[in-house]
Amino acid sequence: MSVNADQQSGGLGADDALVLRGNVEIRQGTLAILADTATVERKDGDIARIVLEGGPVRMSQETDRGEPVDAQATRVTYAPGEESLLLSGQASVAQPRGTLEAETIRYNLDTGAVDSGGDGTRVRMTIPPKTPAATR
Repeated sequence: MSVNADQQSGGLGADDALVLRGNVEIRQGTLAILADTATVERKDGDIARIVLEGGPVRMSQETDRGEPVDAQATRVTYAPGEESLLLSGQASVAQPRGTLEAETIRYNLDTGAVDSGGDGTRVRMTIPPKTPAATR
């Protein structure tokens, strides 16, 4: 994981929290994240959780199927061991298979599957029509 920011505070110990502020950029494989702040929590030397905040946090990734996915929200919680993201606050996910907007979205980094809603707000989706196969 590669991390860049304007400012950092906190420790680098095995169980310390690290706070990054200003133009935060995080990259891991095809995952790219831009945020205003990031809090990185470590447990026994491993990253246990990352909380990102911004106006909004922006993310992009290429799935295992080679499809681009773009997502954004005002707060994102990432637990590396779970390979999932929790997007909250005007969250949206856009991919070739459609778009999804909700107050809360759970996004699986491995499969690209999303689960949203259940928080008392409406879910909005756009599902594009299947494109016809190219004629020969």
